[in-house]
Amino acid sequence: MLAVLPGITGVVALYLIITCWKSYQPQHAGGGEGALTVWQLIAHVEAERRQRDQGGRHRLREPQPPQPSTSDDETPSLEVQRRILEALQRL
Repeated sequence: MLAVLPGITGVVALYLIITCWKSYQPQHAGGGEGALTVWQLIAHVEAERRQRDQGGRHRLREPQPPQPSTSDDETPSLEVQRRILEALQRL
C-alpha cells in the first residue's frame, strides 16, 4: 500500500495541475453602467471630425502679426513716467 501512495499523489497532483493550469484566463472588466459601445465611440469620433471640418467661431485661429505703430515717438504720459521713476528710485 505504501508503495502505491507516491503514484497516487503524483496522479492527483498532475490532475490538479492540468485542471487549474488553464482555468485562470484574465478577461476584460465588464462594461458597467455608462460604458460606451464601439459604435457609440465611432459615432463620437465622426461627430468630432465633422465639427472640426466645419470650423466655427470657437475654432483656434492663427495669431495675427502685431500691428505696426503709427508713430515711433509715442511717449508714456507724465503720470506713468513719474511712477516708473519712483519705482526705479526705490530699487
